[in-house]
Amino acid sequence: MRKLSDWVTSYQEYMEETESAKILHLWTALSVIGAVLRKKVFLPIGRINIYPNMYIVFVGPPGGPRKSQAISFGVKFLTDIPDIIISADATTPQALIDDLEKSAIDEQMADGSVFRHASLTVTSKEFESFLGQKAENTKMITYLTDLFDAQEIPWRYRTKHSGSNVVPSVFLHILAATTPDSIASTLPSSAIGTGLTSRMIFVWVEHKEKKVCYPIETPEEKVLREKLKHDLYIISRMSGGFIQSKESFVLWKEWYDSYDALDENRICKDPIFTGWYERKPLYIQKLSIIYSASEGDSMTVEWKHFQRAISTIEEIEHNLPNVFKAVGRSNVAVDVDKVNSIIEARKWITEKELLSLTWRDLDSSKLDNVIDTLLRSGSIERKYIGPKGERGSIWYKKVQ
Repeated sequence: MRKLSDWVTSYQEYMEETESAKILHLWTALSVIGAVLRKKVFLPIGRINIYPNMYIVFVGPPGGPRKSQAISFGVKFLTDIPDIIISADATTPQALIDDLEKSAIDEQMADGSVFRHASLTVTSKEFESFLGQKAENTKMITYLTDLFDAQEIPWRYRTKHSGSNVVPSVFLHILAATTPDSIASTLPSSAIGTGLTSRMIFVWVEHKEKKVCYPIETPEEKVLREKLKHDLYIISRMSGGFIQSKESFVLWKEWYDSYDALDENRICKDPIFTGWYERKPLYIQKLSIIYSASEGDSMTVEWKHFQRAISTIEEIEHNLPNVFKAVGRSNVAVDVDKVNSIIEARKWITEKELLSLTWRDLDSSKLDNVIDTLLRSGSIERKYIGPKGERGSIWYKKVQ
């Protein structure tokens, strides 16, 4: 019998006195449940089965939002659950396939049948280490794109010299963290918006929630931690197909039929995310499974679970444009974003000071190119009189 009415909410309560942004704890909780459910559960949608695997990637500046800290807290809960297999932070394409193949186990299902599946969770605090650099990660990106679909037939991989790998009923689940600059150095601009990135849930956060000098676990929090571990184990034992209530069946169909990925009123209007918006209904369905599992053992997806999933997805849509702001076909895209961020933080800055802050990455000629790009885009203004009437210097001011 469970001790908590909702695992996700209780997890967020347990993490209240930590520095990581709240939204990171929310998505960590969702990822943890998806990881322990594995491929043992599914939501049948007609001829298709929806599984709770996701590729969740936290994106933000280095250090600030405490992305890695949020992941570490979640991993602690995963390691307490039997049969949850976690891959290494950094790996090669071949090693990933080997890990998947070794993760295959025979599972006793609730109906007495035996189901063989290969469920693997990847947690990576530096996703670029897992993906590899642009020049060498084409194979990894291709594999991750293909494996996301969690196909039910065996996934086969053949090597030139080592024979072949056969992975039964694969389930790959990812929780990772990265920065905009790392995305730019890892993913080719031609891959942005399609393929792998359209299969990723990007959670953008810029700042930590608050300062917590000593994140001490109170007696009450220790009790809550034990309850969370107890209920997570129960969740991990769930197996079989979820069903939709009659109400959710009707209301989800209405929502789905009216949904348009090309809607000009969608929250993120950047066309680069059109592929992502095509998969938005799928993400909502996956989350609805997780929210149902979080709240109880009925294995029934109610309309309230769909509503909660929709709200969770819409919350991250507002910040999606920030994810790829350092990516572009231009060879100064990363530098433009960096200089723009510096000027935005300072409000006013002299050209001399700007060069002193960027000389390791930009010589004066390249800085001129970056400044010209920002001026022409209307992002900044050039002034010859400072904010307090200072003269004799060139100033740059962020356009509000």
